[in-house]
Amino acid sequence: MKDRFGREIDYLRVSVTDRCNFRCLYCLPSPITLLPLLSYEEILNVVRASVSLGIKKFRITGGEPLVRRDIIYFLKEALSIKGVEKVSLTTNGYLLGDFARELSNIGLHSINVSINSLDRNNFQKITGVDGLKKVIEGIKQLLDLGFGGASGAIKINTVLLKNYNEDEVLEFARITQDYTATIRFIEYMPCGNWETSSGNIINGDEIIKQISEKVGELVRISDISGSGPARYYRLKDSNGKIGFILPVSQPFCAECNRLRLTADGYLKSCLLSDNEIDIKHILRETKDERRKSKEIEEVIIKAILNKPLSHSHKRNALMSRIGG
Repeated sequence: MKDRFGREIDYLRVSVTDRCNFRCLYCLPSPITLLPLLSYEEILNVVRASVSLGIKKFRITGGEPLVRRDIIYFLKEALSIKGVEKVSLTTNGYLLGDFARELSNIGLHSINVSINSLDRNNFQKITGVDGLKKVIEGIKQLLDLGFGGASGAIKINTVLLKNYNEDEVLEFARITQDYTATIRFIEYMPCGNWETSSGNIINGDEIIKQISEKVGELVRISDISGSGPARYYRLKDSNGKIGFILPVSQPFCAECNRLRLTADGYLKSCLLSDNEIDIKHILRETKDERRKSKEIEEVIIKAILNKPLSHSHKRNALMSRIGG
C-alpha cells in the first residue's frame, strides 16, 4: 500500500519488549518505568492484518528481544504466517550463544547485532555490562552453525558516538578485509533525555573520509537487494561490506517504507515523531475476530496515510519503547 507521497509501505518494525539486559547510555540513559507489553498473540494479529495490506517484511526489536520468554515460539509463529516474506532480528548479542542453534534453524532472514566498541572497557562504559567477549562468542557460534554463510545475513551495527567510539572506526572497517562481514555505521539520533546528546553526533561523511584515507579505497556497491536506508561500500579487494546509515546528515525520508509497532501497543508511522495510534484497545476490546482484523487494518491504513513527508528531529520517547 502507498502513502500520500507515493512511498510503498511494506515493512513493519515490531518491538516485543522494552526490557533489556544492557543500559546503553544513548538508549536507556536514566531509570525508566517498564511498560505493559502486548501479548504475542496480539502482536501476531497485527502482523496478519499487515500482511493483508501488503506489508511483507518484519524486523523484531526491543529493548532486547531475546530477554522475553518464549521468543523462539513467537519468531516461528511470525515466520509461519502466509504472505510473510522476511523476518529479521535485531539484538545486542549478549544471549546469542544461548539461542544460536534455534535461531540458525528457524528461517530468519538476517540478524543485526549491535556492537558499539571492540574494546572491553569501552564496551562496558557504553553498555553498562562487561559483555563484549560473550557477544563475540555468540556471533561465532552462529557462524559455526552456518547461519548466513557468505550472504552477509549477520550485520554488525555500530552507532557513532563522539568521545566514545570514534577512534575505533578504522578497526571496525578493517574487519571486512579479513572476514565476510557486514559492518554498518549509524549516525546517532538524539533520543530520550540524554542531556549531552547533541554533542555526541558524528557526521557520517567524516567517517567515510577517514576510512578512505587511512584504510583504503571505498568502492560503492549499488546492487544490494532490500538494503533499506544503508549505503554500502566495499574496501578494494576485501571480503566484507561497509554500510552507512545517515539519518541526520543525509535523511532518507523520501525512501522510507516502514511503520513501527511499539512494545505497549501503539502504531507509529515515523520514528522521529510523537504522533502514534493506540491499537491495543482494538486487540483487547473487540471480541469478534473478523471485526477485529478489519479494525486493525483500518488503523494500519490510517497510520500509512498519516505518514509525514519527513521527520522533525523532535522526539521525546525512549528508543527502547519504540524499537531500535
